[in-house]
Amino acid sequence: MVRRFAVDFLRNSLLLLCLFAPSAWMIATIPPLWRDADAYVQVTQKPLVATFWGHAPAYCYVAKVPLFLGEQIERLRGNTAAGPPERPQPALTDAGIWLLIVGQHLGMNVAIFCFITAVTSLFLVRLALALTWASNALFYIFAHCVGSETLGLILIVVLTLKALRLIQKGEAAGWTDWYLFAVVLVLCLLSRDLNLALVALLPAAFLMSSAINLIAKHGSRSLAAASFRQAVIAIAVGLACVAVAHSIPQGLARKTRLHPHSRIGYTFLWRLHFLNDLPADSRTALLQRISASTQSEGVRKLIALLEQMLVEKADLSNPKPLLERAIPLFGGSLYWENLDRSLNQMAFAFLWPPSPELRHAIRTDLVAGLKQPSTLISEYLFATTAYYFQHQAETPACANLVTFRGDMNADRISQLPFRYRYFHLWQSLTSSWAFFLWLGSGMVFLVVARRKLTSASAIMGLAIGLTFAGFLIFAITCVLHDYEPRFSLSMWELLFLSFFLFAGVTADLLAQKRSKL
Repeated sequence: MVRRFAVDFLRNSLLLLCLFAPSAWMIATIPPLWRDADAYVQVTQKPLVATFWGHAPAYCYVAKVPLFLGEQIERLRGNTAAGPPERPQPALTDAGIWLLIVGQHLGMNVAIFCFITAVTSLFLVRLALALTWASNALFYIFAHCVGSETLGLILIVVLTLKALRLIQKGEAAGWTDWYLFAVVLVLCLLSRDLNLALVALLPAAFLMSSAINLIAKHGSRSLAAASFRQAVIAIAVGLACVAVAHSIPQGLARKTRLHPHSRIGYTFLWRLHFLNDLPADSRTALLQRISASTQSEGVRKLIALLEQMLVEKADLSNPKPLLERAIPLFGGSLYWENLDRSLNQMAFAFLWPPSPELRHAIRTDLVAGLKQPSTLISEYLFATTAYYFQHQAETPACANLVTFRGDMNADRISQLPFRYRYFHLWQSLTSSWAFFLWLGSGMVFLVVARRKLTSASAIMGLAIGLTFAGFLIFAITCVLHDYEPRFSLSMWELLFLSFFLFAGVTADLLAQKRSKL
């Protein structure tokens, strides 16, 4: 028993060493990165204010804990940059930012360690999966970055782990297992609005398992019925989580004037960049058709403003000038909710039904994203960090941070990813080729499961659900916004987790005579 414990301890230590090695190197070498102005708002504004402006609330609250502790450390050191104790929000200090970054690395590595040990019991396979994860700088770059995407990255791993546990236990799963899954799902929804696609993850897995068992030659009707019952529970839990996630921001802000509301229309302003690429006649015809199809006076005002700015040769890639001219049309800065409501209605008018021009723009961005390697996303975060040096007046609290003070400048930060080979190890693999590798691993899993006479339906359903959810999140971003490399993060992560699931379970099946998943 003691020997077994020692062996397991050494093996787990080696896995953790592999996973933490890139984090340790990055903390020692790369200054904390920033997701431009969005990250600045999330960590400096009151969470209710940040939520009002459309940011998911989870990171806005969670990040305040390490920032507060860091401020206290700096104050004990006598650092005047920490500010007065009566500050309403924690000051940005090096100690606070580093505590946040270290916490993000810790959370990500522990989460993926637990997931890897759950998908396979074979040490060598676990080691191979850990090395595969560690070799891709994408996930470590986001862990090293201030911004809400990082919390979403960590929570998706935990959610996948909880979903796998529920599938492994089947009907033996207790309400505690479902409760923990629900808590993590609510946190996922509160960390990023687009994570709503994850609600369908577990129902899809159980429904697929039920369907396969029902129509398969050697399927079991009892297993099909059991999977269907689990799917019904998963649907009910998912709907409850959506309701809870929606009510939490509303409840926190109920006694204030900061009413959380949808800002999809504001996000869609970046999608309108496709209008700049259209011929003048086609553009005018499209805008007139949309204006005629809506009953909203606010939408007509916005369409007229768009036409006027396009005649003036305005570049719609930056929505700020459009917003500055739209605010007076809706009563001034005190009536942002009215403007947001009209922006939402305008987005819907563009999207339903989508014009051929808009479909072409969406399709172009979608194909371009699938052709990009994950290394492009890593480089993108260095560029968003350099954003500070062109917008110092908008981000004054960053001035004393190690990332931006001294001899640091935009060029030096932008060149960091090109100085280290680690950031380019996956440069030759695009997401489309990664999908084909995943598809091959799924086919191998099916062949092995069939030869072992093992029910593979639930695992197959979860793996397909993960990949589909990642692609769906990416596709929705291409519909609502012009392409940015960071939008591919969830797709890459869920594809990785799905591949790990196939690889781990396949290896376990090959190592045993027969099993039932």
